[in-house]
Amino acid sequence: MRLREDLNLTYLFISHDLGVVKHISDRVVIMYLGRVVESAPTEDVFAAPNHPYTQALLAEAPKLEVARKTYVAIRGEIPSPLNPPPGCHFHPRCPHAMPRCREEQPLLKEIAPMRFSACHLNDME
Repeated sequence: MRLREDLNLTYLFISHDLGVVKHISDRVVIMYLGRVVESAPTEDVFAAPNHPYTQALLAEAPKLEVARKTYVAIRGEIPSPLNPPPGCHFHPRCPHAMPRCREEQPLLKEIAPMRFSACHLNDME
């Protein structure tokens, strides 16, 4: 961390460990089956995730809490990355999926300054 600041370094860190990502990253990019579904400053993603996949990931990330929580996996089977479903790749597992999600790939759009998400739910506001 000190070298990054002292030398003004930029690096790409790829991980499934959200705790480490939160600790070392300034910006987070969440991907599902090879597509970016959300990109934002780290604080924003962890405080208020926008995309349903990001919400599900963070809901199940381990937390340092006294209360016990039962692990609940994201419902549904992970589609094949070699033959992903049409439209939004996450729609077979998304609790908010609508017909449009099965047909049309959502575009990654800026939903707030420096905050991007690829979800048709953002078009409903």
